[in-house]
Amino acid sequence: MARSFPDLTLAAGLLLAAGAVCAAQARLTLDNQTPIQFEGGAACFRANFGAGTLESCDVTLRQGTQALIQAKNATARRLSEGYEDGEWQFSNGVHIEFDDAVLDADSATVLFASNRIKEIHVKGATTEPARFSHQLKDAPRRNQGRAATIDYDAAAGTVRLAGGTWYSDGRNEVNTASLIYSMNDGSFSNATGPNESDRVRITIRPDKRVPPPRTPDRATSQ
Repeated sequence: MARSFPDLTLAAGLLLAAGAVCAAQARLTLDNQTPIQFEGGAACFRANFGAGTLESCDVTLRQGTQALIQAKNATARRLSEGYEDGEWQFSNGVHIEFDDAVLDADSATVLFASNRIKEIHVKGATTEPARFSHQLKDAPRRNQGRAATIDYDAAAGTVRLAGGTWYSDGRNEVNTASLIYSMNDGSFSNATGPNESDRVRITIRPDKRVPPPRTPDRATSQ
């Protein structure tokens, strides 16, 4: 059964951080009227407000429809200075939604600054890579990718996928060691490091959309 946060001041700081996400092109503005919620397992919740630490299981951090973080286990530290900055560690079934993007992974580190998500670093499991998807405004398809590690940088508005990277725009596919994806326009570039020699391989698939029916020629339709 979920447990309410025992300190309203602390709750507001922590959950504002979870709900506010900034991208390089457009920053989300927190709505003070939207309910801010923290939910965690009652039997496993533990916090030390003086030390700025917290841990819980079955965690959900939510601020309206703007951002969502869910995980089986979570710990936080460096929350003592106004709770505006901090570092969260999530593990087991991590699911993160932010700025029309979704991350699913085995573990994640999320850094907050000034009540906003600053960085997200996720890792996949040994047999299951981390997954990323993003819906650009007015785009017909959702961009998606998977890799051993995925890193989001809010200031740059970029996502870096590294380690056995696969990416698709819903039609074409890219396989490479690593790439950097822009949250602003969906463009991407190769991000091969000094120890990576993999080439970029792109599979260009025919457009599977069915063309509209041709209007019959009156002269031949008789």
